[in-house]
Amino acid sequence: MPQLNQCIKGGSIDKQPGWVIGFHYSEEVVEKLKEIPHIHREWREESKTWWVSDMFSEHLKKIFPNFEALAYQQKKMF
Repeated sequence: MPQLNQCIKGGSIDKQPGWVIGFHYSEEVVEKLKEIPHIHREWREESKTWWVSDMFSEHLKKIFPNFEALAYQQKKMF
């Protein structure tokens, strides 16, 4: 199962709310992320991370078993 090694609240380039996530590269995981419409995800080459819209949190839970735990930690911080 893929695991996130980074998950922080963050905005898109145009300031939409969401999650900035990082994980060890997996072609299968990238393909699952690409199921999200492109206006709701961004690849950030400089940091090797993805931004995913808040609207797709459920999709992230299905891909990454540890997403919910990391997201919960973020909510407690803010």
